[in-house]
Amino acid sequence: MNRRAYIDWLRGLAVVIMIEAHTIDSWTVSDPAVRAQSHFKLLQFLAGWAAPLFLFLAGVSVALAAASHVRKGKSIAEASWAVQKRGWQIFGLAFLFRLQSFMLSPTASWPSLLKVDILNVMGLAMVAAAWCGARGRTERGRALWLLVPAALCVLLAQYAPGWWWPTLLGDRLEGYVRTAGAGGNFMLFPWAGFVLAGAWLGRLFTVNRDAAADRRFHGQLALGGTMLFVAAYIGSYLPTFTPYSSFWHGSTSWFLLRLSVMVVMFPLAWLWLKRPRADRWSPMVVFGQTSLFVYWVHVEVVYGFPTYPLRHELSIGGALIAYAIFTGIMLWLAVLWSHRAKGALIPAELRAQ
Repeated sequence: MNRRAYIDWLRGLAVVIMIEAHTIDSWTVSDPAVRAQSHFKLLQFLAGWAAPLFLFLAGVSVALAAASHVRKGKSIAEASWAVQKRGWQIFGLAFLFRLQSFMLSPTASWPSLLKVDILNVMGLAMVAAAWCGARGRTERGRALWLLVPAALCVLLAQYAPGWWWPTLLGDRLEGYVRTAGAGGNFMLFPWAGFVLAGAWLGRLFTVNRDAAADRRFHGQLALGGTMLFVAAYIGSYLPTFTPYSSFWHGSTSWFLLRLSVMVVMFPLAWLWLKRPRADRWSPMVVFGQTSLFVYWVHVEVVYGFPTYPLRHELSIGGALIAYAIFTGIMLWLAVLWSHRAKGALIPAELRAQ
């Protein structure tokens, strides 16, 4: 197992949480009394970690990919452009995915083809992160080029609901700025901030360290993430000075609390893969290396015709059992895909190395 397999492991964890989010949402009965239970709310809380973790890891992959291209002899500008192209590919795949959903669902509407979802935001944010990561002449300068835009994404999210000009764009383009019409749950502000922050952290992973330095590095990550969590938690009790902000909708504390927990996840995953026999086959790593394939397939299955009889029909316990079975099926498909397609949807330079 390669020395950064813990990054793939974390992406696999995001996949498992993503499947839980969608299966529990789709298959649990829609009775408000059931969905008001503490068990369901806890499952919803866990489900809320999938998207930030995916976006954050996409940013880490941007830095790893750029460093991989540089090691192969490309200039920083050439490496940046290569990764930007990958971001545009992800952005294009978002529309291809919507077209597939439209063709497979007889109830789909034409406007759904332009719905803004996580792949749209991820693709554009990867382009921005790759471009920003190549700016600046020093490491400090490059860090500022990534972290300042990340901070702006969070800040602008707290003002965007009050802007008048996005209404001129129409619902679909307005959805990239803020929630509009029947738009999705993702927009550039603040979600792109996770990708930009991840790209900054990813640059730290590109440094070659010996075993002792690597231990110190992960210890520092754990300490820094913990300190950030404490500061964000305290900040969540302070009054906000932005006009359109609540804790659960785009607040700075909301963003930083998630960011801090994800930072701490890295040393924890690194430590987990340092255990004896950690070099054995790992289902999490398989999920991590086939994450886009799993995303592509499972959404259509969970919300489409194959499982329509389960739609809003199961108790919480029944939905959890179905989730476990379905996760096993998706793992089997992921293994088949990785053997036959060799992870074609995730090029080698985007994997942890």
